[in-house]
Amino acid sequence: MSVNELALENERLKSELEEYKKRYQSLCDFMSGTSHELRTPVNSIIGLCELGMEEGGSEYLSQIKENAEYQLSIISDILDMARLQGGAVVLYPEAVSLESFEDSLNAVTVPLMKKKDIDFNFEFHDIFAGTLVMDKLRVKQILLNLLSNAAKFTPERGRVDMTVSQLPAPGEMVSTVFTVRDNGIGMSKEFLEKIFLPFTQERTAATASIQGSGLGLTISKRLTELMGGTMTVSSKPGEGTEFTVELTLKPAGEEGDISLGSSGSLDLSGKRALVADDHSINRILEVKLLKKAGMEAEAVNNGFECLKKFMASGPGYYDLILMDVKMPVMDGLEAARRIRELNRSDAQEVKMIAMSANAYPEDEERSRAAGMDGHIGKPVIPTVLFSDIARVLGIADRKGKVKT
Repeated sequence: MSVNELALENERLKSELEEYKKRYQSLCDFMSGTSHELRTPVNSIIGLCELGMEEGGSEYLSQIKENAEYQLSIISDILDMARLQGGAVVLYPEAVSLESFEDSLNAVTVPLMKKKDIDFNFEFHDIFAGTLVMDKLRVKQILLNLLSNAAKFTPERGRVDMTVSQLPAPGEMVSTVFTVRDNGIGMSKEFLEKIFLPFTQERTAATASIQGSGLGLTISKRLTELMGGTMTVSSKPGEGTEFTVELTLKPAGEEGDISLGSSGSLDLSGKRALVADDHSINRILEVKLLKKAGMEAEAVNNGFECLKKFMASGPGYYDLILMDVKMPVMDGLEAARRIRELNRSDAQEVKMIAMSANAYPEDEERSRAAGMDGHIGKPVIPTVLFSDIARVLGIADRKGKVKT
């Protein structure tokens, strides 16, 4: 190797080393920030519980709830980011009325604005398709992130506006534009260039006390792009910020589209389910969700008990098994394999859905290999649960459309 080639190779290695150092520092900063964001509310929850127990009062409960909800939002952001990076996010479109969608957004947003006496206005402009087919949960997640940020970064007695407008799009589609505008602290031009990067937050004297994971906008933009839409932002320090989300959506026609977001929209009367989950509170919630949809439901606390319960039942007794993956004694995957291997007429027919906090494609593949018909992430979201139940039971196809 010549002297020039050695010099070039040396420069390349130096460049790679510098890039590695930057990535390592970025990871260290992220882990430090995440550790702080996760630990702080947990410490608050523990401390408040101790005070409540010592003093025998209940005035701390609302603060406990607030800290717990913040902790859950951080965990949800981390899980969503992992799923997006792993390509494991599945959309569940349904027919959604914009009027009801406004109500669901206002239910969360209005109290946030009232806390700071912010003038909040929600308006529709030029709407000609009042009901659209979209993933209500994910669109709501995107807009609530933008609205909660607007509330965080707008001073008391400020103003936040949200508008929804429409334009015709090719193929009888509708271009629906959601705009969130505030007159808050705004952002610098330099920060706007990296605003959608993961774990990025602009640290100034005005934002030092504001909590957040630095993942919300990254997740919102990636979800928007997953739906084929665009998200843009404009901002000036001291003047405010405007986010625009544009989605091309299909108007909901009379083609049997159903809303699976609420249990009342899916009639599972006459169906029977067996729930296996080692977490007692989760078992209660999962059974209640199924019963609200009209389903008969029983619950056990591990895979072995699930296997025994199924073996003790008559052929065709259970229509569905909702199975947690990680359980003591026998996990959900092993239980599913054992059920499929049974020498009885319904062993191959009963529908099984896996539940797991791990939602990467390889996790879903392992569930399928074990004999599961579906795989949903935890925490269990009713929209996702009912959509998957409708699909595996043959009530609806993968797009949420009723089969006739």
